[in-house]
Amino acid sequence: MQSKAASDSQFRRLDTARNNRGLIMMSYLFPVFLLSLVMVLVNHQKITSNNRLVSETNPGLKQITWSGGRNRTRAKEKLRFDFIVAGFPKCGTTTLLYAFMRHGETAIAPREFCGMNGSGRPENRTMALNKALQEIKSTSEHSASEYPMRYGIKCPMAIWDTRGIQLISANFKYIKIIVGVRHPVLFFQSFYNYRVTEMYDKNDIEKVPLANELVGSKSWRDVSTDLARYELSLMQLGKTPMSDVDLGDLAQHGKRLTPTRYKVFIYSIEQLDDDNEERAEEFRMDLQRFLRLGEPFPAFRKENMNRVTKPETINICDERFTELRKVLIRQGKNTMKWMNNFIQSDDVFVGGKEYFISLIQKWGVDPCPA
Repeated sequence: MQSKAASDSQFRRLDTARNNRGLIMMSYLFPVFLLSLVMVLVNHQKITSNNRLVSETNPGLKQITWSGGRNRTRAKEKLRFDFIVAGFPKCGTTTLLYAFMRHGETAIAPREFCGMNGSGRPENRTMALNKALQEIKSTSEHSASEYPMRYGIKCPMAIWDTRGIQLISANFKYIKIIVGVRHPVLFFQSFYNYRVTEMYDKNDIEKVPLANELVGSKSWRDVSTDLARYELSLMQLGKTPMSDVDLGDLAQHGKRLTPTRYKVFIYSIEQLDDDNEERAEEFRMDLQRFLRLGEPFPAFRKENMNRVTKPETINICDERFTELRKVLIRQGKNTMKWMNNFIQSDDVFVGGKEYFISLIQKWGVDPCPA
């Protein structure tokens, strides 16, 4: 009996030892299993992300990719996108377009491209942007300097309709925004006359509203006194503290906050054609540094000057536009005050800051001779 009891006790000790060894093995193997599972999931996610066309709803992937060549299998290439000339129309954006086309370290779409704006399907707008960037890459020459090429597009209404910037920020991490402004009265006149000329050039004739009617949110082909309130556009970038009044103002005008980490370069159109050579050179150097270019910009040339006169073309200094000018000047005073705060942001760079500030101080003064 004692022998049988001893034998049973020995078997129980063996079973216990085996169970303990099993538990020990499980305690080692289970973390290994979990780690392997995590690695599989991570690799799967990487593969899925690399093969997925970037869309507005995929903020995790920060670069649009493309695979070149029909029916060819190859590693996808990263498309470069470095800057956007985002506004405002008739504020020297075409002058900058040609300056970037001539510079040896910048490549830009030769025409205005706003295909990423609007209310179309995000995937379609993304594909349009993808195609535009691919064309820039395929047609541009490589930089001969040690600095990499900078690739960009021009869309002067992108700062007003920020759905394009929102789409870009979902796909690209570091883009630089360039924005030009001018005296609100002269801005309104120039843009109105441009739209008149464009209407005839495109043979898209219609009855043109009187300029005096385009006050507030009432617009014709984007022309309105609201567009001359530059703060309505720039506030959307989230570079300044926003009050409840500011947020309400944006909402009332159908605008949206599109906060990004993007840096903004702001200038006034007079700085592109400055007779003061020392000041003009300083401005060009500021733009060069902002884009991190090795070579300086030569003096800018005037481009896209609208000298055509049509029956609807206006001279905003005419007496019949006195009340319209008063609206724009009253707005200009408020915009100037807001702009002084905007340029204090660490994300905002001012070309030729001292001269720029002196120019915007005039926005509350009628530019027309008395």
